Amino acid sequence: MTPDAVSAVLADFQAWLTALPATAEDLESSSAEEFIDLHTLLAQFLAVRQEVNLQTRAVRAQQEQNAETLKQLTTALEALRQSQENAGEAREEAIDEAVRPLLKSLVDVYDGVALASREMQRLRDTVLPNLEDLVASTEVDEPEPEPEIAPAPPPPSWWQRWLGAPPPPPQAPSKPGKPSSEQRERERLARESAERVRSLLSSLVMGYTMSLQRIERTLRQHDLDAIPTVGERFDPERMEVVEAVANSDRPSGEVMEEVRRGYLWNGRVFRYAQVRVAKG
Repeated sequence: MTPDAVSAVLADFQAWLTALPATAEDLESSSAEEFIDLHTLLAQFLAVRQEVNLQTRAVRAQQEQNAETLKQLTTALEALRQSQENAGEAREEAIDEAVRPLLKSLVDVYDGVALASREMQRLRDTVLPNLEDLVASTEVDEPEPEPEIAPAPPPPSWWQRWLGAPPPPPQAPSKPGKPSSEQRERERLARESAERVRSLLSSLVMGYTMSLQRIERTLRQHDLDAIPTVGERFDPERMEVVEAVANSDRPSGEVMEEVRRGYLWNGRVFRYAQVRVAKG
């Protein structure tokens, strides 16, 4: 029983005592069946008290049992939550281990495409000027008309003077020849070839650039971010030194060039960046 219930029982008992007859006449006038002596009253009171004590012990035991059960349930719930977290971490680690080789292959593909793109840009910058010079060398200029000047007749030879032969007629001046159709066709073919080569190189460079952009978007979708290097201070936690360049105009420890790009995956180093660093 709860303390409130015990208090209610005691209050009812007190009210009952108050309602009993106060005088002996009232006691005598009351019937024998309704008369309750002090011994009986005390016995009933003791019985009630014993019952209250038993109910109190039972309630206390039940509370202790409930507390122990709640503690066990809390421990079991915590163990279940911990097991779920461990299972989630194990699952994430398993997924990471399965995805890591694919990301590494994707990074290698990016490195290969980036290298090919740089070489193609270098080839374009080298070939196009030489190609322009070659096309210019095949062009045939139209000759400008020159005034015709009649050359002086050669003097008569000794035999002509001795035989009295007339002097030879004056020769017409020679004119520079016009470009032939073969030369014009060669010039046209050279220009068309140069234009095809220029268009091909530009298309290749654009294709490599678009491929790199697509691969970069895929890397970012998988939380793979490039490590900033050039112009930054050397970070040994993220970078590897390939070469220390002395006698440079850069501050000591500043990254001058990126040799190989590094990446962060979910905030952790996936691949270290290889750099050249200024040496003081």
